[in-house]
Amino acid sequence: MFESAFLWLSFAIFLYFVFYAATTFGLISRSLYETVLTGLERGREFTPPQRTYRPGISLIAPAYNMAPVIAASARALLAADYDPFEVVIVDDGSEDGTTAALDAAFDLVELPVGDRMKIATQPVLRYFVSRREPRLRVLQKENGGRSDAVNAGLNVAHLELVAIIDADTLLERDALKRIVEVFAADPDNVVAVGGSVRVANGALIENNAVAVPHVARGGTEASQTAEYLRSFLGARIAWSAVNGLAIISGAFGVFRRDLVRDGGGLSLQTLGEDMEMVMRLHHQLRPERPGTRVVHAADANAWTEIPTALGPLRGQRIRWHVGLCDNLRIHWRMIGRRRFGAVGLWALPYALLFEAAGPLLQLIGMVSVVVLVGLHAIEWPYAVSLFVVMLLVGQLQTAGAILIEEVGFRRYTVRDLMVLAGWGLVELVWYRPLNALWRLWATGLVLLGRRPGWGTIPRGAAFSETPETELAPAPLPR
Repeated sequence: MFESAFLWLSFAIFLYFVFYAATTFGLISRSLYETVLTGLERGREFTPPQRTYRPGISLIAPAYNMAPVIAASARALLAADYDPFEVVIVDDGSEDGTTAALDAAFDLVELPVGDRMKIATQPVLRYFVSRREPRLRVLQKENGGRSDAVNAGLNVAHLELVAIIDADTLLERDALKRIVEVFAADPDNVVAVGGSVRVANGALIENNAVAVPHVARGGTEASQTAEYLRSFLGARIAWSAVNGLAIISGAFGVFRRDLVRDGGGLSLQTLGEDMEMVMRLHHQLRPERPGTRVVHAADANAWTEIPTALGPLRGQRIRWHVGLCDNLRIHWRMIGRRRFGAVGLWALPYALLFEAAGPLLQLIGMVSVVVLVGLHAIEWPYAVSLFVVMLLVGQLQTAGAILIEEVGFRRYTVRDLMVLAGWGLVELVWYRPLNALWRLWATGLVLLGRRPGWGTIPRGAAFSETPETELAPAPLPR
C-alpha cells in the first residue's frame, strides 16, 4: 500500500512535469514566432522613426545610499535620446550624502514642495531642480522603501507617461523611443509597456553605457543571464502577444501616469510591487475595458548588474517569491476568470501552478523517486533516465531562448552563446535545485506570516568614474 501510494504520487508528479514542459515550450514557440514576424515586418535594422510629437516621459529613479555613484547614474539617465522627458531622482532617506553629491554635480536649487502630494508617502523634506540640467529634479524624503520613494516621485512627475527604473540601471539611448512606439501603435488601449532587462555583468561599460555586451564566465552570473533570456525573451514576448502579461520588471517599465496616480501608486503591502501594479491595472480595467493591454517591448533594453555571490542571490530570490505569493493572494479573484482575459484564464494559473507551487512539487517528486529506488519499486536506471530527460528539457528551454536572441536581436558573440549553453547543461545539478530550495523557504515564510529583510548588496560598479570590466553585484527587482 505504501509503495503503491508513492508510485501513484511519482506518476502524478511526472504528468505535472510533462504539462509544465509542454506549456513552457508552447510559450517559447509563440515567442519565436512573434520575433520572426516582427523581424519580417520591421527588418533587422529597425530604428524608431522621427515623430513631430511624442508624449512626455517622467523617469522616476529611487535611490538609497548611492553617494559615490549617484552623479554618474544621473548623467546616464539624462543621456537618453528622448524629448520631452525629465528625470526625478528620489533620495529615500539616504545617510551617506546622496543629495549632497547631486548638489555638487548639478547645482541644485530648492523649490517649495507645495500641495502636490496626492499619494500619501513618508514626509518629503526638500524638493530641488538643477540649474545646470533643468530636466533633473530631486526629492529628498524620509526613508519609506522603494515603493514609497516611487510614489513620492509620482507626486511631482508632470508628464503623460512615467518610467520607473532603478537608479543603477543603464538604459540604451533609444530605449524610451522604442517603448513609446508601442504606445503609439494602440494609444487607446495600451496602459503600460515593459522593456527587456539584460545582464550587464561581463559587458564592457564605457561612459556609463554598455558598449560591448558579453556573458560573464562564472556559473552564477551565466546561469542568471540564461534565466533572464528565458524570462524576457522566451516567455514575456508570448504572454504579451496574447495580452496575458502579468508583470513588468521594476527595473524598466513605463506606465500611463494618470492611471498609476489614480490607482494610488505602488503598493506598500507586497515585496512584488511591480507585478502588483500590473495585476491591479488588469483587475481594475479589464472588466469594463476588455481591450486594455499591457505590452512587452523586447527591443527596448535596460542593462543591470546582478548578484555574483550565492548569499545575495538567495535573498533576492526569496523576496521575489514572497512577492509572487503576496500578489496571488491579493488578486486571487482574477484566477480562472474569463472577464480578465488571458491574464485570468492562463497567466495567473500558470504562475500559481508552476511558479508558486512548483518548488514544493519538485521536492515531492525528487523525494518520491528516491524512496521508490530505496524500496526497489523502480530500478536506478529509470531514475537516471528521468534525470536525463529533465536535463534535456531544461537545456531545450535555454536553447529556445538563445535561438530567439540570435534570430531577433544578436547581442552576443558565438563564444557568449556557448558559455550560456555550457552552463545550461549543469543548471539542473546545482542552480535550479538551489532556486527551488530558496523558493520553498520563501513559501514557508509566507505560510508563517514572516517577511524577509531587504539586506545590503554592493552596487554601482557600472557607474564608476573609471569604467571597469568586472562589475560589482547589484540587487534586481523582478
